Amino acid sequence: MGDKLAEVEISKDGEMYYATITLPSGEVITLENEDFEEILEQVANDLQDRFSS
Repeated sequence: MGDKLAEVEISKDGEMYYATITLPSGEVITLENEDFEEILEQVANDLQDRFSS
């Protein structure tokens, strides 16, 4: 199994979705959006920016 790049948790509170990205360094990034597909896109874009070659 490869190295763990990040742990992602997605939750919902009322109408707002929250994504918490935890990196192995301990850094935590929190994103929020009212649209589920957009929060997924934000997570994908953040991870791509961090880990793309």
